[in-house]
Amino acid sequence: MENLLVTLLKNYAQEVDGILGVTVCDRGGLVITSYNAGDDELLLGAISTYIDSYIQRIRKEFNVESNFFNITTTENKKFAFCSMGSHSILTTIAEPNTSDVELRVLSEHVATKIELLLSENEQVSLEIPEIVKVLSKTRAGKLPNGDFSSKLILTGDFKVGKTSLIQRFVTNRFQENYMSTLGVEISKKILDLTPDTKFRFLIWDIGGQKMLAKPGFYNGANAAFIVIDRTRPDTLESVPRWYNEIKKTVTDDIPVVIVANKSDLTSKIVLSEEEIKDEARKIGFHYILTSAKTGENVPEVFTYIAYKILETM
Repeated sequence: MENLLVTLLKNYAQEVDGILGVTVCDRGGLVITSYNAGDDELLLGAISTYIDSYIQRIRKEFNVESNFFNITTTENKKFAFCSMGSHSILTTIAEPNTSDVELRVLSEHVATKIELLLSENEQVSLEIPEIVKVLSKTRAGKLPNGDFSSKLILTGDFKVGKTSLIQRFVTNRFQENYMSTLGVEISKKILDLTPDTKFRFLIWDIGGQKMLAKPGFYNGANAAFIVIDRTRPDTLESVPRWYNEIKKTVTDDIPVVIVANKSDLTSKIVLSEEEIKDEARKIGFHYILTSAKTGENVPEVFTYIAYKILETM
């Protein structure tokens, strides 16, 4: 477990310019593991010192069970504290000019993975998805103020997990057994991207049978996910068909993402990330590996698509 955590911390530290070291501790401040990104062996000791200094204040300011992100800047260092669950706090020490936005986006992503690993979900990917990297850059730009609405369509073959992905995003729940979608179901979700920017999703979920893909489903779509099942290679082969279905009705150049679901089923996975990446590259899409069951990368892909839609607006 510790080796997995260290690898994850190393990938995180290498992704953000200015990170000097990172530490994972429990909610009481006990260090679980650390990674030193620089040559200064005193850095991790400094992190521990600041954890001791700030942990009590953090516990007072934030509910013990709540998620939080907080940045404290000293004379020559920046400390970012992030928690995405009840097991851990991720502490990052960085140069003062390190981007706050990048620290927030990537530390929230990494802190979520840490919670999954500490809950014994060892199948979690330790790589930082390209979509999250793009999101960390995109969110640095100024967003327009106001309320925005969009139509997001989820396409893909039968039983790839479209409904489960939506349920995880909208309600943060997962059902092992549910009725497969027949026809179309529409869900709603509001994201508060900033205090002044609200993004309202209308999420259209279609049954996987091709006969149900009527033009009315695609009309007015601002973005699309083509969902595949990593345990079934034929679902990746269907990606061009679903994209062609979209283009028959949607003439605008909308953002499309291949969402490779069921990444938690490690013993059954037959589609490698490289195969998915190659297919995405052929059509010019981004892709992301997800698990509706564990929630891995689910909030990230919906947040990413919200920003991409705002770009097109």
